[in-house]
Amino acid sequence: MKHSSQAMHAAINTSRRVNKVGVEVIYRSALVRRTFREDGKVRHETLGNVSYLPEQALNDVSESLKGKTLVAATEHMQILRSLPHGHLEAIHTMARGLRFETLLGPPCRNRDLVMGLLAARICHPTSKLATLNWFADTTLGVDLGPVSTDELHAAMDWLLAQQPRIEKHLARTHLGPEHNPEHLALFDLFSS
Repeated sequence: MKHSSQAMHAAINTSRRVNKVGVEVIYRSALVRRTFREDGKVRHETLGNVSYLPEQALNDVSESLKGKTLVAATEHMQILRSLPHGHLEAIHTMARGLRFETLLGPPCRNRDLVMGLLAARICHPTSKLATLNWFADTTLGVDLGPVSTDELHAAMDWLLAQQPRIEKHLARTHLGPEHNPEHLALFDLFSS
């Protein structure tokens, strides 16, 4: 039997039934069909059952049958810029796990800048001006927003004001008798 209409569509039907146990079960069927008229009646010809496909694939099949042109994401896309992020996220995750941020002080712009300087010192140790340029080439530049050298110096001044409190906390935590029974503390002043 030959049909004049060659257009196909995806018929996705959902039905709900209550099983013997009394639990409502949802059934979904997805069929690729062709619809045509025969003797004045609308008829459906099932061409294939695609119920096994995942939801996104069913959406793609349905859109494609409607005439939409689907292309691979990389086919018509050009990456103009990609900012490195993984190494910075690793540092931030480690600092968060060590509770380093809370040790520095309450959440504020200066603390964020100090954390950015810490990441820069670990990943790309350079001068403050070079650090500002490096921020712009990483996701830190996006996270921190515009940063000036004056702001970086102000953040370091803020950190200097936090130093006595930080040192007391570290001494209480790491020089106490349960962690350090010998009361041994080593200082490396040369690299500072």
